Amino acid sequence: MKIKLLVFTVFLGLHSFGQTHQLLITEIMADPTPSKGLPEREYLEIYNPSSEAVNLKDFKLYYGNFSVSFPDSIIKSNAYAIVFRKGYEAEFKNFGSIIPLPNFSLSNEGALLVLKNQGGQDVFLINYSSSWHNLKNEGGISLEMIDTSFPCVKNQNWTSSMDAIGGTPGKVNSVKKANPDISAPKLLNFNLDINVLTLNFDEDVSIDFIKEKNNFKIKDGLNEVIDIGYQPYQTNKVIINFKRPVEEGESIELILDNLEDCSGNISERLIIALANLVPAQLGEILLSEILFNLKTGGEDFVELFNSSNKILNLKGWKFAKLNSKGELSEISEIANYDLLIKPKSYLAFSKNKKYLEQNYPKNGHIIEVLKMPSFNNDVGTVIVLDKNDVEFDRFSYSDKMHNQLIVNSEGISLERTNYDLTKKSIWASAAIDFGFATPGLPNSQSFTENIKNVFYAEPIVFNPYQPNGNSTTFLKYNLNGQGISAKIDIVDKNGKLVRNLSNNTILGSSGEIEWDGLSNSGELLPVGYYVYRVKLYSTKINQDFLVKCVIGSN
Repeated sequence: MKIKLLVFTVFLGLHSFGQTHQLLITEIMADPTPSKGLPEREYLEIYNPSSEAVNLKDFKLYYGNFSVSFPDSIIKSNAYAIVFRKGYEAEFKNFGSIIPLPNFSLSNEGALLVLKNQGGQDVFLINYSSSWHNLKNEGGISLEMIDTSFPCVKNQNWTSSMDAIGGTPGKVNSVKKANPDISAPKLLNFNLDINVLTLNFDEDVSIDFIKEKNNFKIKDGLNEVIDIGYQPYQTNKVIINFKRPVEEGESIELILDNLEDCSGNISERLIIALANLVPAQLGEILLSEILFNLKTGGEDFVELFNSSNKILNLKGWKFAKLNSKGELSEISEIANYDLLIKPKSYLAFSKNKKYLEQNYPKNGHIIEVLKMPSFNNDVGTVIVLDKNDVEFDRFSYSDKMHNQLIVNSEGISLERTNYDLTKKSIWASAAIDFGFATPGLPNSQSFTENIKNVFYAEPIVFNPYQPNGNSTTFLKYNLNGQGISAKIDIVDKNGKLVRNLSNNTILGSSGEIEWDGLSNSGELLPVGYYVYRVKLYSTKINQDFLVKCVIGSN
């Protein structure tokens, strides 16, 4: 353990605390091929937000494992400069002020970039990743900073350039807008290794917070924090050394006060319960949902369900697939840290968390991973293994398992409807009113015995003439079955069709459909009584429902 403490001391001595933000890297073109109109060359854009010009002579840029010194060059106040490898001056000169460097390259996937001044002080740093693109990047598109007022924020403040030629070197970014960081840091996960605890946050935390030992306490004095540190340029990971190991069967609580991010947002007191957990038993971790046939720019995901009544640890667990020979292949680790899944809860895993959050509104706890098996779009098998490579569950899927009414299944997940291992598992297409997938949340398709098919309006009386208040109504339902489709119309008191809400809509086991009081032509309907006319149908059901609602007076 003394060796680990010594390592932290050496790491912290290698660089200064904090960044001056005297200059900012505001655009990164790491993968310029194929070009959409820009030079097919890698570049960085540097911005001077200060009120004075800055001479970059003897500044250094560290990129990955390499570094390069800047020549004698000046960036004026509130101005930009384009940085690239020497020899391509003619290609960039028409885009603005240029600074060619004798050596320079960028990794397509991502790397740490650090800009240091003449005194070796960190001016700006960014550990960029190709996953920050809001759409799948096929090359020729830069990453741009959104809000230069919050330069320490990482992936939440960067996205793909929206410019038609793929970037905006030397000028204001195409994605520029107010994007304030107003959220306090959140704990993503932690890893306890004997007496060393690593806390992983969703953003960089303040170095002043890390340096103050009194911010870290153990409840009831059952142990003691003797050192806090972090690895260079990774203040989203805080490393804590305890005085003694956490024994098997022992549980302690670590209290964090004044938890602050790099933008100054402070979290409420955080209490972390640490304990040695019992391992999962077969049948307690099950596959719950999979998206394998993607929309353009999309990403696969696999969801797990903890069917037990205890907290379980997924550290070291893996996903795999079967190859053409029926052998395990593309075995991919889920997490190399303590990843806890609560009783009766769901975790979804994907290489692009941001895409799922933006494209599937019904989402919950999503874990971003570095690697996933590449699942075929038509047929395949997904397998989940524990840390000892014991197979816990497998699902052999097929595109033909989707509801027969679905013509194109791209972007629609298959959901498990039952978790009783004494019965055959049933999978169904995710419901349309749940957004076609529910990563990290209970599935839209589930099975509950002895429930009747029920429809009702809420509120029954609504007023679309007044935007404030109950301006819409919802047709809510509970169904005893999966893969049930519906045709939903609105008729007036004389039975005349005034609005078609859906045709061949795949419903979940429960959900709601909103109506805004408009007709098919988009006009507000007059005050009066209206009826939802619902026709349900599947291979096992053909049933009609009538549900009354009222448009009130304005």
